[in-house]
Amino acid sequence: MRFIVRTVWGGLIVAACAVVLWFGVSSYTDAKEDSGGSRQKRAAPERVYTVRDMTLSPITATPEMTVFGEIEAWRVLELRATTAGRIVDIAPDLREGIETRAGAVLVRIDPTTLRAREADTLTVLADARSEQFEADQSLALARADLEAAINQLRLRRSALQRQNDLVQRGVAAPATMDEPQLAASAAEQAVVSRRSAYVAATQRMNQTATAIQRAEIEVQSARRDSADTTLSAPFSGVLTDINATLGSLVSPNEPLARLIDMRSLEAAFRVSDAQYARLLDAEGNLAPLAASVSLKLGERNVKARATLDRPAAMVGAEGGRTVYARIDTTQKTPMRPGDFVSVTITEPPLEQVAQIPARAATEDGRIFLIGEDGRLTEHRVKILRRMPDALIVTDVPFGERIVAERRPQLGEGIKVQSPEEAAAKEIEDKKKREARRAARSSGGKPNGKKPEGKRGGNKPDAESDKRPDGEKEKPKAGPAA
Repeated sequence: MRFIVRTVWGGLIVAACAVVLWFGVSSYTDAKEDSGGSRQKRAAPERVYTVRDMTLSPITATPEMTVFGEIEAWRVLELRATTAGRIVDIAPDLREGIETRAGAVLVRIDPTTLRAREADTLTVLADARSEQFEADQSLALARADLEAAINQLRLRRSALQRQNDLVQRGVAAPATMDEPQLAASAAEQAVVSRRSAYVAATQRMNQTATAIQRAEIEVQSARRDSADTTLSAPFSGVLTDINATLGSLVSPNEPLARLIDMRSLEAAFRVSDAQYARLLDAEGNLAPLAASVSLKLGERNVKARATLDRPAAMVGAEGGRTVYARIDTTQKTPMRPGDFVSVTITEPPLEQVAQIPARAATEDGRIFLIGEDGRLTEHRVKILRRMPDALIVTDVPFGERIVAERRPQLGEGIKVQSPEEAAAKEIEDKKKREARRAARSSGGKPNGKKPEGKRGGNKPDAESDKRPDGEKEKPKAGPAA
């Protein structure tokens, strides 16, 4: 009997447990289905992206072109020995990299041989001048003899004429004409002889003048060669390639040093054909645009003003042009020929254009316009200049807002907002959340009234569903089970 009673009680307990378990599973399933159905019916909110924006405004832009080049000097002098000899003196400043002033004596070559040659030429010149004096005296004597002979001939002809008149009048016999005629003929022969002597004296005078001129040229050449034994700096500059040693023998035209004028520095750089076209004026000539030459020396950046001067005379097969910019070297500069520099050229201004960030447009010039409703539309612009961090564009709708930085998730029709709009919306949402928390803590609406309906059966409103991710409602404290 006791066994049967225990068996019945055990069966009742098992049945009660089964009913309780079935009821729990059913409730959980119904609750899950209700929850899933309500979520499927609620539409997901549209995602709004926060982007940096800017307004397109018309400006007059002055673009800059940055290229790389090398420093050169257009005025360089090679100091060479003009005569052979031994170097007897060297200036203390004849060293690599020393700045020297104009007129400073740098090298002296032994002038002894050249001075002896100068003395010989002076002796030859003195002999030529002595011969010229003698020829001058001979010419004067020949001229006097010729004049005397001409006077003698005139007298003889007068006597002959008088004798001829006497014979014509019958006063004298014809035989008396012989002696005056012979005398006149002799006088004529004497005149011819004196004329020949005068011509010879004149020719000798010309020869001595030529000899004097030749001797003077030799003297000038000897003096010039003697003066060329002293090499001086014709202009101020920096010395380099020193090849002169005290006591060494040098031959004519042997290089001794090079002198670079630091006021003749210029930057030579290469540009493409498209870049070169932007540097031309209306007539097709290179415009004298302003430029800035920068030399990087460690952490220091040395800059100098420059002006575009000229293009190269020839164009290489690789295309492009070589342009020279004259550097303003009114002050001392550490730049030297051979330095690798960057040249920034200020191009002519562009009017009625817009400047946008480089990341606001694609390579082919597509940008995103922001409409009044915050949705994006794509627009293509014409890129005029590309700078390191910006673009100068045209064919743009001025006054419109654009996306200042493109992102892969953006596209046409996407809704966006600016950081200011996002901040304002965040403040508004925060106020709404605080109002909901106050309502829940008071057990009803913010005015203290309890909500209608079954207790605990109210569903969260749409605003509570918009609670940010990661923020959960704190559970209410209840009595411990």
